[in-house]
Amino acid sequence: MEIDAQSLYLIFDNMPDPAFFHDDQFRLIKANKAYFDEAGVDSNQSIGKPYYEVFPILSGPLPSCNEVLHNQSADSNREEFTIGNRNFISYSYVIRDECHKFLFAFHVLTDITKLKQAENKIERLSSQFEVLFELSPDAILFQDDESFFECNQASLKIFGCSDRGEVIGKHPSQFSPPFQPSGEDSKALANEMISQAYKSGSKLFEWTSSRLDGSTFPAEVLLVAFLRDGKQALQVTVRDITVRKNAELLITKTGEQLSKAFASIITTMSRTLELRDPYTAGHETRVASIAVAIANELGWDVGRIKGLETAALLHDIGKIAIPAEILTKPSDLSEFEYGLIKTHAEHSYQLLKDIDFPWPIAEMVHQHHERLDGSGYPKGLIGDQILLEARVLGVADSIEAMSTNRPYRFALGLKKAIEEIKKQSGIQFDVQVVNAALHLFEGKDSLDEVIKFSI
Repeated sequence: MEIDAQSLYLIFDNMPDPAFFHDDQFRLIKANKAYFDEAGVDSNQSIGKPYYEVFPILSGPLPSCNEVLHNQSADSNREEFTIGNRNFISYSYVIRDECHKFLFAFHVLTDITKLKQAENKIERLSSQFEVLFELSPDAILFQDDESFFECNQASLKIFGCSDRGEVIGKHPSQFSPPFQPSGEDSKALANEMISQAYKSGSKLFEWTSSRLDGSTFPAEVLLVAFLRDGKQALQVTVRDITVRKNAELLITKTGEQLSKAFASIITTMSRTLELRDPYTAGHETRVASIAVAIANELGWDVGRIKGLETAALLHDIGKIAIPAEILTKPSDLSEFEYGLIKTHAEHSYQLLKDIDFPWPIAEMVHQHHERLDGSGYPKGLIGDQILLEARVLGVADSIEAMSTNRPYRFALGLKKAIEEIKKQSGIQFDVQVVNAALHLFEGKDSLDEVIKFSI
């Protein structure tokens, strides 16, 4: 089942955010109701005019819009701009022909005025430093080259002091045992940390501190250098991390269980796409297997390979935003449909970017369709701008795609896939990665001969 043009237009016209299409002269081709409402005009007055004469009213096109139009490798962009006392973000997407010639562009404008107001409010709150200084649960102290010259109330509590007089004038090492757990002299090591903070601007480290009564506790210390009356000084923030250390011990004991749960979640996320696109069931798992096999051939360490495998299992998660009718279409895609398919890399990035993975998973996934010669998408990155993990994913994804069936074609076969990546070695694909893949697959008749042993 395909979505007809009338349904697409109905969706477009009912979008809550202003949206419009323009040609290569920035003239309006079509816009939705929200756009005309925002502009305060009707379509008869606006279609055919440069959009910057209608809304947003500017002296010319948005700078990034103009740049994308003339950059044949760019397909999307994001830009913030201000109209009066309102702030907007423009998300633009360019549709090009097979020769990368500009056909038309699509913009969605989102009002972020409230967000900006919230950011300004946060900035105003930051001026209340003195209040926060005293209310902070962490010890905050200021020191010069010799000793502390100021501290907050939390410092007294953490170090077991009755008044500031028991802190002011003391060297940091006086709130430490003679030696750290490593056996190093506390005073010498403290001076080394201070020196590093002055040199680099800040220093964060864990430390064993002591209270006035001699009892010790684990601490996290942040040193931040600043100028005071023309001389270097430090802000010292000390956090008692006893609770955190106890929690770390508990986490260590349950680490295996958490690791299994993580793997299950990643697998579940990977399989969600199969519910909408059964024709490519197992694609992510096979790509992960191929990528891991290549990484092993390259001699990567276990941690890095695990990150690559995770990215491979999630690399097409953004296709969940693509209509299923397009994903499973049994015939060639139109240019517009192919343009929608290409947005999956950006959708994947947006879905994953806020997840705190131990590896740059979102960027790996974002770049897996980039190519060394700049012919890829969504950003048209070239050479070393592309993460090596993304280059491995690109080769693995291409091998799997050509070696298996798709709704619109039968499998080309492993031999054809290997020939193609060999042909594009050093052009679209990384030479080192291609050589590793050739070593793995040349002479093999099927993917299964390699991938069933890789994970």
